[in-house]
Amino acid sequence: MKRQLLNIVVRHPKFYALHRIKLAKNLFYEATETATAQEVAKAEKKNEGWPPTFLNLRDLPRAVFFFPSHPATTSAANFHYFSLLQGQGEGCVMFADPDGSVTVYDADTKSPFPMRPAVFPKPYNSITLSRTVKWGRGRDKHSHYSKYVMSTEDSSFELFNYHRTTSLSEFHNDWGWHLMPQVRLFARNYNTYFDAAGASPPFAAAMVDSYTICASSKEGTYTFDMFSSMWYRAARWTLPFHGAAEYVPKFRRWFALEDPKSFQHRLCAFDLPSFEEEEAPAPLDAWDYLDGLPDGWCTSERRLVNLGMGKFCIATHFFRRPSPEEEDDVKKVKVFKDEELTVLTGVEVVRAKGGLQRIKHKSRYYSAENMGIHCIL
Repeated sequence: MKRQLLNIVVRHPKFYALHRIKLAKNLFYEATETATAQEVAKAEKKNEGWPPTFLNLRDLPRAVFFFPSHPATTSAANFHYFSLLQGQGEGCVMFADPDGSVTVYDADTKSPFPMRPAVFPKPYNSITLSRTVKWGRGRDKHSHYSKYVMSTEDSSFELFNYHRTTSLSEFHNDWGWHLMPQVRLFARNYNTYFDAAGASPPFAAAMVDSYTICASSKEGTYTFDMFSSMWYRAARWTLPFHGAAEYVPKFRRWFALEDPKSFQHRLCAFDLPSFEEEEAPAPLDAWDYLDGLPDGWCTSERRLVNLGMGKFCIATHFFRRPSPEEEDDVKKVKVFKDEELTVLTGVEVVRAKGGLQRIKHKSRYYSAENMGIHCIL
C-alpha cells in the first residue's frame, strides 16, 4: 500500500518533535511524466548552484507530538531510537530512550501509550528489519508483525513482536521485546563452531525470506535462522550496501544505499545470490539520486524509507567542515559550530524497456540552528 504521509523526527535540546508531511505535496509530483520533465529542466540548470535548485523545508507543519528527552540522557542522543509500527498505521511511532523505556504514539488517536521496556539501549541508526506473517481467511484473517533490531554499536540483537489492534490502551501480552542470541557462528556443515560475540557490529542486513536474515560485518556475511535461533557463517564477502535493504515484491529486487563514505549518492537494486558464490553480489542497477554539494560539505549518513508501490524517500545528512580561514578562527577562539543539513529526496522506480528505471521527483532541504532531523519514518 502506498504511503500518504512521512514522519519526521526533529531533534531539539530537550525533546524530539514529531512532524508529518504530505508526500504528494512535498516530495512527489502527481504524474511520472511531470517528474521526468522537471528532472531534465533541473539538469539544464545544474550550473546555477546549490541549494537554490532544492526547495526549503524550514517551515515544517506543526508538530503532532513531543517525545521528552530526560536531561540525564541528553548526552546519549545517539541511543534515542525511533521506529514505525507498520500494520498498525503509518502514524504509529515507537520511541525507546537510553534507559530502555518505550512509548508508542498513535497519530490516529493522538495519544501516547507506554509499552514494555526494551532489553538494551538501541542506537538511533540500528538496523531494523520487518517481518509480517499472515494466517486465516476472511474475517478470521490475522497478521503478526515482528521487528528485528540489530545494534550498530555491538552485537546486541532484539526482537519486538506485535499485532494490529484497534485499541493501544489495552495491555497486550504478546506485545513486547525479546532478547535474541548474539552472533555465535556455526559453519554450514554443523561441525565447526566458534564464538564471534567479539566480532564487529553489522553495517548491512536484509530479510532474505520469511525465516532468514543475512547480515554483514567487517569479518564477512552470516545468516540468522529464525526457526533454530542460530547464526551461521555464510560467506567471506560482505554485502555491497549500507543499512537495511528493502525488498519490493513486484520487482523481485532488494533496494539499498551505498556506504555514507562514498561520495556518490546512489540507490542500488540487488538480487541476493546463493551464499556459496565466491564474490559479493554486484548491483543490477545503480542510479544517482542527488548531486554533490559544494566543497566543505560531507555526507554523514543516509537513510532509506520504503513508501510502497516502488516509491522511496531518501534522507541524506550532511555536515560542513570549517574552511582554512575558519580553522584559524577556531585556533584563536576555540569555538566552531558545526553546520548540519538534511536533504529529503522522493524517488520512484518503474518498469521500463529493458529493465527498471529510476525517476527522481522532488528534493527538499532542512537546516535549523540547534535542531536537526534525527530520523525519518
